Amino acid sequence: MLTKVKLQFSYVEFSPSPVQDSTQEADMLRDTSAQDTQIEQSGIKKSLVIKGLIALAIITAFVIFLLPKFNSMFSSDLTISKERLRFATVQQGNLQRDIGVQGKVVAANSPTLYATAPGIVSLFIKAGDQVTQGQILAEVNSPQLKNRYEQELATLEQLELAVGRHKIEIKSTQLNTQQVIEMSAVNLEAASVNKVRADTSIKSSLISKKEHEEKLAEFKRASLSHQHAMQNFALQKESMEFELKSKKSQLGRQQFVVNDLKRQVSELVLTAPTNGIIGSVNIREKDSVPANTSLITVIDLSAFEVEVNIPESFADDLGVGLASEISFNGETHQGKIVAISPEVTNGQVVGRLRFNDNVVANLRQNQRVSARILIESKENIIKIRRGAFVESGGGRIAYIVNNDNATRKKVTLGARSIGEIEVVSGLKVGDKIVISSIDIFNNREQIYLTN
Repeated sequence: MLTKVKLQFSYVEFSPSPVQDSTQEADMLRDTSAQDTQIEQSGIKKSLVIKGLIALAIITAFVIFLLPKFNSMFSSDLTISKERLRFATVQQGNLQRDIGVQGKVVAANSPTLYATAPGIVSLFIKAGDQVTQGQILAEVNSPQLKNRYEQELATLEQLELAVGRHKIEIKSTQLNTQQVIEMSAVNLEAASVNKVRADTSIKSSLISKKEHEEKLAEFKRASLSHQHAMQNFALQKESMEFELKSKKSQLGRQQFVVNDLKRQVSELVLTAPTNGIIGSVNIREKDSVPANTSLITVIDLSAFEVEVNIPESFADDLGVGLASEISFNGETHQGKIVAISPEVTNGQVVGRLRFNDNVVANLRQNQRVSARILIESKENIIKIRRGAFVESGGGRIAYIVNNDNATRKKVTLGARSIGEIEVVSGLKVGDKIVISSIDIFNNREQIYLTN
């Protein structure tokens, strides 16, 4: 500490006595205490007090704000930076349950033409050609099939002649039998007249009893002859009709054979079943092919469908008629499910989507598209944005964020869509949770989140 000293000088008058003067001079020069003056230090003390108060405030702030954070950090099981995580808040609203799938555009109608018989093929088109319905595309020359058709056609003509001949025989037989019936009827009528005359004569005793009996016997013979002629006519008619029916049946069977062969021969000329484009030609000009060989595929460009692969887990929730949204080239079109395969292949089920619009422009065969199938819609439910925590936690665990802490909690999740998922229990509206993968938490109960 610095001390300012003020020196004071005084003038001394010497007296005549030397002893007295020397004594007084010795007393006055003994020390300098009488000459020192102390200065006040109030400004320095105030500065020290202010600095002490500032230090106390800093320590208090540390205790109030930082100490809880240290306590929370040291009481947590794990510390992770917030930058590695994604968060979302539980909300209440409507949820459209849907799934996203990938697929490709396929022709709804793409018939394949086959060779109905072995032969040599003549082509009139090539792959990529535009064709119209009914246009001739190829022809199969099959001598074996044509020869068989000619043979069966000749057999049909023979049976037709046989049926005609039998009809003539029936008419001739019926005419002869009718003649016998008419002759027996005449004989019966004559015998009846003779019988009546004999009955009258026997009463008048004009003829003998023997002659009367002969007339009666003659009447009976004529009656039996006429009756047998009638029965014979009916039996012959039934027999001839049966034979005619049998021959007509053979004729009809042969007609079916000829008609089928005629159809096969006509199918040797392959025509376009619809307007479209030739997709593929599987044979070359003048190739010899066996029966049922795939020859040409025609693609109908006026009707396209989307073939999608649906995860097996959603197969039971889907049905024919469900609405869908099909996206490609930055456009979205409405559609619906028209078919679902009953077979599961590699964990997926193949489905078919059809556009609601009759004509959709800028579509190409096998073009890749994405689709969203709407399964159901739920209103006024608790929901959360979908994230990796669903799969990593098995849909049963979530971490609720409170300030810088994330606490593990059991939850129950319900219906799921592409972007959102229903919360059945465990969370309430306003809760903030971690929606990124929770594998890094190692199933710990308390997580401290750093900035």
